[in-house]
Amino acid sequence: MLVRPDTPPADVVGLALKVLAAQGLRGEAARAALEAMARERGLPVKRCAALIVAAVDGRVN
Repeated sequence: MLVRPDTPPADVVGLALKVLAAQGLRGEAARAALEAMARERGLPVKRCAALIVAAVDGRVN
């Protein structure tokens, strides 16, 4: 059984920005979208980025 760590990768924000870029948001637009998502959910940006990366990786229900 594969065990996944609860800690996000070191550059999870960079990975999340790549995901957003794949959806058509680049540069400041992607960063602003990430910050807005985090603010709306009341989460730190790094945690919100980890959720985006985990969703793409198939680890979020």
